Amino acid sequence: MQRDYEVTFVLNATIDEEASAAAVERVNTLIAAGGGSVTEVHAWGRRRLAYPIEHQRDGVYITTRFAMPTLALTAFENDLKLNEAILRHLVVRQDEVPLRPILPVPAAAAHAPAQAATQTEPELEDAEDVEDVDLLEDAFDPDLVPAADE
Repeated sequence: MQRDYEVTFVLNATIDEEASAAAVERVNTLIAAGGGSVTEVHAWGRRRLAYPIEHQRDGVYITTRFAMPTLALTAFENDLKLNEAILRHLVVRQDEVPLRPILPVPAAAAHAPAQAATQTEPELEDAEDVEDVDLLEDAFDPDLVPAADE
């Protein structure tokens, strides 16, 4: 049975762009070798890690959506573990996560979601801004934010 998955992996930031592109192509090849097909690839770019991994403070984040037979997934994850360019990876089934566009939330919006939610449409200049505000409102869950007095 074939299912839809999403893998996000962090590449070592010390490798050059050619090696980074080769690592992404290697992941896509592993998916195809397992009988899967790649739906979407999105490179988030270089980001600061929350904590050092293998003495690295930065990493290149890549998210790939794909379809693959469930029996081939274990072999795929084992191959990801063996790839030295990949610092960390996480594979999730798409039916466990709501399907949204692969867009990183801007750092300013993540720290001040109340400001983004209070903007009204007349203040915005074009239609793209309206879509971005809607995405931010969907991504913000007030139940996950602790109260100020805690």
